[in-house]
Amino acid sequence: MAIRLTTDEKKLVEYAKKAIVKFNKKRHSKGGIDSLYAFVMSDSGKIYGGACLESTISSGTLCGERHAIANMVLDETYKAKIRAVVVADPVPKVQKKSSTPCGTCRHVIWERGSPSTSVICMQYIQNKGNWTFPKMEKFTIKQLYPNAYEMVKWD
Repeated sequence: MAIRLTTDEKKLVEYAKKAIVKFNKKRHSKGGIDSLYAFVMSDSGKIYGGACLESTISSGTLCGERHAIANMVLDETYKAKIRAVVVADPVPKVQKKSSTPCGTCRHVIWERGSPSTSVICMQYIQNKGNWTFPKMEKFTIKQLYPNAYEMVKWD
């Protein structure tokens, strides 16, 4: 079943596909491997990218989503809001379910977006220097994080 994308979501997905190929070609030329990438579109229409940074200690790991959001905040300030997110995961073959943001990333997307912020989860496959994008799923952050954490205000 094909998913429906808004004009902005289509722009973000096309940007993400081109960036993934570009980044992965660069990584491969330096002996690296494909990575999970994330791209966010702010309410200004600008697009920011991020890649997963893994560390040997869990608190040192930074997900691609938070990396992209940090780039948005760096360029636009904390007042910027997320319109849509693409999470692109390298897979060996099409998976039944796409990778969705972790709990921390869901919370940050919630804080920096709105309940209707789109989260597009895309699988990509590398085959002899070509990358294909066989599957996408679309959610709202409200669907992925229905009971968002909020600070309790005591009377």
